[in-house]
Amino acid sequence: MDNRNPWALNAPIDSFFFDCDGTLSLIEGINVLATRNGVAKQVHQITARCMGKTGMTPDDYRQRLLHVQPTLKQVEELAECYKQHIAPGAQELIQLLHGLHKKIYIISAGIKTAVVPFAQTLGIPASHVLAVDVYFDDAGNYQGFDEQSNMIQGNGKTVEIASVLKPGERSLLVGDGVSDWEARDAVTRFIGFSGLSPKEWVKNHANFYITSTSFYPIIALGLTPDELKQLSSQDYAYYEQGLTDIYNSVVLIKGNDHVHYSSS
Repeated sequence: MDNRNPWALNAPIDSFFFDCDGTLSLIEGINVLATRNGVAKQVHQITARCMGKTGMTPDDYRQRLLHVQPTLKQVEELAECYKQHIAPGAQELIQLLHGLHKKIYIISAGIKTAVVPFAQTLGIPASHVLAVDVYFDDAGNYQGFDEQSNMIQGNGKTVEIASVLKPGERSLLVGDGVSDWEARDAVTRFIGFSGLSPKEWVKNHANFYITSTSFYPIIALGLTPDELKQLSSQDYAYYEQGLTDIYNSVVLIKGNDHVHYSSS
C-alpha cells in the first residue's frame, strides 16, 4: 500500500496523549463503579451529558462521586477492569511508540489511583498520568477529590497539555469526549475516537475520527513515512491493518473541503 497520503505527517510527533476512559480502555470507570454501587442511572446520565455535550465541571465530578461513594478497594480493582477492557491494538501501539522513544501520556478525568496501575502495565510511568486525585480515609472510605484539578475544568486538558509540552514539540491527542475535542488546538493532531459510545459532536467536528474500537489506524495517522520504515514486520502488519481501515472509511478524515478521503 502507498503511504504517501494527503494526511501523512511531514514531521515526527514527539508526545502522544491518550484519554483513558472510553478510549485507551473501552469502559467508563465511574460508570462501572456506579453500577456496582446501585446508582447507575443517576451517574450514567451525568457522564453522558459531560462526555457528549458540555464537558466536565467540578460540580458534575462532585455529584458523581457523592452518588457512588467509592471505596479505595473498589478503585484499586478498577485498574484491573481498565486492563481487561483495553482497546484492540492499544497495547501494540504503545509498545511500538516505546520502541520509537516517544513520550506517552494518559490524560484523563479518571481517578488517578485506578489509572496509574493501568498505565504502568503499559510501561507508562506514574509521572506521565494526568488524572484526578481522589481522597480516602484510613478505612478506605471516600473523602473527596482535588477540586482544583485541571482535568475537571473547562478546557482543562488544553492547560495540562500546554504545561507538559516543550517549545516546538509536536503532539497528538486521541480521545472520545468533548473535553478531548476542546484540546484540539493544543496539539499538532487530534484524533477523535468512537469506542463503544460514539459522541456525535466529536464525530461531526473532528478532522480525524475513528468509528470503531481499534487503535491500529493511529499508527498510520501518528507516524511519518520514515518512521514506518523502522517498524518490525509485525508492527508493519498492524500499520497495514490500520491503513486498510482508513481506506475502507472506518476512519473519517476531513479535508479542507470537508470530504472524507477514501480509496476511491
